[in-house]
Amino acid sequence: MYYGPDLLRFDRQLLVIGREAQLKLRDSRVAIVGMGGLGSNVAMQLAAMGVGHLTLVDFDEVELTNINRQPLYDESDVKKPKAIAASQKLMKINSKIEVVPIVGRFEQNTYRIENVDVIVDGLDSISARLLLNAFAVKLKIPYVFASVEGYYGNVSTILPGKTACLRCFMKSGRGDEKACAHGIYPPAVFMASTIESSETISIIVNGTSPLAGKLLVFDASSYVFDVTNLKRNPSCPVCGD
Repeated sequence: MYYGPDLLRFDRQLLVIGREAQLKLRDSRVAIVGMGGLGSNVAMQLAAMGVGHLTLVDFDEVELTNINRQPLYDESDVKKPKAIAASQKLMKINSKIEVVPIVGRFEQNTYRIENVDVIVDGLDSISARLLLNAFAVKLKIPYVFASVEGYYGNVSTILPGKTACLRCFMKSGRGDEKACAHGIYPPAVFMASTIESSETISIIVNGTSPLAGKLLVFDASSYVFDVTNLKRNPSCPVCGD
């Protein structure tokens, strides 16, 4: 871990967030589940900002069609496991942090992400997200959710025991069909992942975040943003009474 003079690399952000916050980032542990457009961009931002430990979970390989919205990868990474390729790139961004790649599905490796401060959603299917949500609620780990399709994006933060969970407002959809099958506007991915990163930083530093218990919906083609307050469903099978 980095101490003393090594904090100089964060000089510009220290002017904004302060030394105490930076040390909290250094000592924090974040799991990013899904290393596609959302997850890879979040990982890049968190590594650059100095989050001390990142666990990356993904079973997939890099494809040429990924690179337009996943700039952490390049053409030399095609056919490499995303978790491995991402960890190698992140260590070049910040060699002082710890990065643990897990090549496999989240549901088969839950025990490896139990000891984290925040879980970030980089998935692309509703069923996988609902599993991740249930896991986060059960272990009382803050969970930052995002999804993107076309020009549209959604972001929310679930604080177990305090806010509505994903199951409270997301009950069904296209099942396991990937959002990218319907097309994705890359800037919308960058917008959603940047908000996810900011939410993660806020949770680590402040214990809460601007989107805790809320749902942000945006249209990247018109720059229209809307925020809705979410209520816990008392009958929710995951977080209800």
